Amino acid sequence: MKKTRYQTITFSEQIAFAAISLLVFAVAFAMAGFAVGISLGWYTLVLPALLLLGISFFQGQKQCYALLLIIAAVALWAVACNFLFDWSYDGMYYHKQAIIALKEGWNPLWQSSLEADEFASYLDMALWLDNYPKGVWIFSAAIYAITNHLETAKAANLLFLIPTFWIAYDVMRTVYGLSQKKGLAFAILFVLNPVFICQVFTSYNDLAVGCCIIMTALLCMKIYAERASTYTYLLLFGVAAFSCTVKFTAPVFVGILLLATGICYAWKTKLDWARLKRPVCVVLSAFLAGVLLLGFDPYVKHVLQGQHILYPVMGEGAYDIMNTNPPATMDERGQLGKLFVSLFSKTNNDISQAPQPKIPGAVYADELPHLSNADIRIGGFGVLFSAVLVLSLLLLVAATCYRTRMRAAIGIFLCVFTLLALFFPESWWARYASYIYYIPVLILLHSMDVPPENAKWLTWFRRVIYVLFLANSALLIWAVLRTGIQTTAELNQKLEEVKATGSKVLVRVNDFPSHVKLFSEYGIDFEVVHHGLDNPQLFYRNTKIEYVAP
Repeated sequence: MKKTRYQTITFSEQIAFAAISLLVFAVAFAMAGFAVGISLGWYTLVLPALLLLGISFFQGQKQCYALLLIIAAVALWAVACNFLFDWSYDGMYYHKQAIIALKEGWNPLWQSSLEADEFASYLDMALWLDNYPKGVWIFSAAIYAITNHLETAKAANLLFLIPTFWIAYDVMRTVYGLSQKKGLAFAILFVLNPVFICQVFTSYNDLAVGCCIIMTALLCMKIYAERASTYTYLLLFGVAAFSCTVKFTAPVFVGILLLATGICYAWKTKLDWARLKRPVCVVLSAFLAGVLLLGFDPYVKHVLQGQHILYPVMGEGAYDIMNTNPPATMDERGQLGKLFVSLFSKTNNDISQAPQPKIPGAVYADELPHLSNADIRIGGFGVLFSAVLVLSLLLLVAATCYRTRMRAAIGIFLCVFTLLALFFPESWWARYASYIYYIPVLILLHSMDVPPENAKWLTWFRRVIYVLFLANSALLIWAVLRTGIQTTAELNQKLEEVKATGSKVLVRVNDFPSHVKLFSEYGIDFEVVHHGLDNPQLFYRNTKIEYVAP
């Protein structure tokens, strides 16, 4: 282990740092290239990776090994992702199209997507492509540029899950003193967030947002507990900076967590600037780098164009994303009513149906088909999460009865996550509130401080909750893999049938222009049309084809 004037640097932190630094360097390299007129290509990922390998060679053997492990893991995961089609709505609609446009030469600093992509003129497409943060899209497009297979781009998700796991493991060991076995058990819980499971094989960015949030919380725990190493601060810089490039909500949530921790840490240190200086400077410089460099597009570009910095979600002409998304009767409820109904109702993503409350822990057959959806609206944390939440609250009461003092860092984030759940307008929708999942996880972690000799029965109570956590996630994993495999097989069969005819086909993609890559990657002779077909045949969702007579 390498010593610092702070704490020992762990290999867990080095693995996490390798993943975060690869994300940051690749996007920084891409933005610098865009600025001088160089479009994205295979070099966008390869050159930063080589540069990092060179730097890590001088940092030490372990850092070099960590980076090689990350590169190998992403390569293998890209191969796996290629065998599962992203069937999510927004993934097929605009996320994939952004990735395609970037890979095929779109320079967002100097061009509107309307100038670079023939599909950008489709309904609201240019609105999202031109104005949203592009960090995850850029990294995904860099993977796509190397492989030339669109589905491999989803491997970018792994670079958020890996550091989340290893940061969690490191914090469990260094801050909370858990054994290796228990540290791994909790690290598994931190990455088995239902939102992450539902989106891991998609191009959605809520997984990245959620990972940035929980990584920030975990790193703040380490700083608050005075266990931070140099790498802890490097990781915090990377996570906070990159959050600015993920989604507009990501830096807001990350900023709220940092502000809450900063206030509490300032109180703890009695405003000792010698101890506050480093975290304050790291956080401020991270957000400056995130906005001015990594997130120049869209933040600075919006300001230069006279638009609201968060357009199109705020400012003149703001787009009401939630206008048509709430399920039936949800708009009739207040904030707390929406949250309660969503958490304690049957899992469902049919917006035409009103939420159906259920007994916590009950599982119904008609819930299971909805578990593979990337943006489940009601019961989005899984069919067993309501039971986990109720039992964890009982566990919190039991720990309080045994006069177990809650550690400050756990208390800070339990309060912040709870307040966000209660007051953030869209917290009823799981994809926008992945932090709610961590409320019972943190309660479970808090209960580990109850002396086992005083409450042996609590050990079994904790095990029951942990098993329910795993069972809930296992059902989601099963549903996602089952639907993914089935959908991919059906699409491959359709593509094979089209190719077997030997005829040229006209393709009308309607809402999902990324579908054209299915035909090109399968070697089918096709032509895209932007108008209605004379004799259309349904291909997939609302994409239609028509065979051209020889």
